[in-house]
Amino acid sequence: MFDKEIERLRRLRAAALRVRAVARALRPGDTLLNRGRCAAWRVARTVSGRLRAHPYASYQKDAGIGVVVANSLAAANAALGVKTRHQGLLRFEAYLGSLARELSDVRALTSASDLNDSFARSQIEIRTLLSALAYETRGLYETPRAQPSEASAMAPVTDAARAITVDSDWPYLAF
Repeated sequence: MFDKEIERLRRLRAAALRVRAVARALRPGDTLLNRGRCAAWRVARTVSGRLRAHPYASYQKDAGIGVVVANSLAAANAALGVKTRHQGLLRFEAYLGSLARELSDVRALTSASDLNDSFARSQIEIRTLLSALAYETRGLYETPRAQPSEASAMAPVTDAARAITVDSDWPYLAF
């Protein structure tokens, strides 16, 4: 592992621990918050295990007291003014979305296949949870940062001559 990868993993662990602290501060008995807390804990444990397996002792450090204090402050700040379950879920959704983006970035840039597989499973779990949160908070089913699927974005081609020009415009097909 490289220094930049270690930095990314530490940021990911800090984000996961922050999500866990926020979920604990908002409503301890809520099932969606508990699912998010467990998902964030799994991400943090995966990252910590990877960092502890590193041969250099300086890379094996756990989250320091600064991270713990910052997470406690973030959790207290997130819990301020939350009076309803809906408000709590909205705030938690923002923190979980941040973790999902961080996880996506780290997964895209990691070189270890076993770590990538573990992150992929966590990413699927977090996306499912974000969809459930969106359903609860907005009353409808949507995916986070929904984009049209590739099949729906492509228009059917009825003219054969037009199909040839479309394919020949692709830069990686030009020889």
